[in-house]
Amino acid sequence: MDHFWKIELLGQAVHLNTLIMVWAGMAVLLVFAWLATRNLQLVPSRLQLVGEGFYNLVRGMTYSSSGKEGDKYLFIVGSLFLFVLTANLMGQLPLRLVHIPHGELIAATGDINTTLALALVTLVSYLVLSCKRLGFGGFLNHHMEPKIFGLPLMLPFHLLDHITRPGSLMLRLYANILVGEMLGAIALQFVPIGLPVLIIFMEIGVGVLQAYIFALLSTIYIGLMTSHGEDHH
Repeated sequence: MDHFWKIELLGQAVHLNTLIMVWAGMAVLLVFAWLATRNLQLVPSRLQLVGEGFYNLVRGMTYSSSGKEGDKYLFIVGSLFLFVLTANLMGQLPLRLVHIPHGELIAATGDINTTLALALVTLVSYLVLSCKRLGFGGFLNHHMEPKIFGLPLMLPFHLLDHITRPGSLMLRLYANILVGEMLGAIALQFVPIGLPVLIIFMEIGVGVLQAYIFALLSTIYIGLMTSHGEDHH
């Protein structure tokens, strides 16, 4: 059976079950953010502690990559990390047992369209932040260096970087989550007692790890592009 519930929207085919899971994930994050920050205290509540823990984790990534400059893109990396983490973990809930007209309610990150969009967020972020730091002329000049025999022969390799970086983010996250979804479906079909629970616990670990890797690599890619400003000043 096809995993996706396909509908036509504005003349384009979309996966409605993916949209449902994406919006559900965003709703969960908005509610969590409201509950964790509605009554901030010097002696934090449990939810405030969790929120501060996420903040410290992500700030540790950005600070190790760019120092205090990392605070400029902390919200980007933090948003990516929390969304990917939420989407991955929601895929481990027994939502596939909920009946919908077509397909299943699987993790939003089990759809390559979602992981492509997330990877493009990283790509656009580091391109925009790099242009902002270097200026458009400095950004172009970076891609022309180093010159060989006076020619910008490294330009194709710089451009290739902008394809392979988001491509690796997209495929790594998609493949890991998709495999987990497939294993869970197989276990439910052939060994419905016991084995699915073990797979769920395994995939929870995979989901957390992949969210961390996605955020960490995004931090490194953004940090590498924005740090070039120091080389040109």
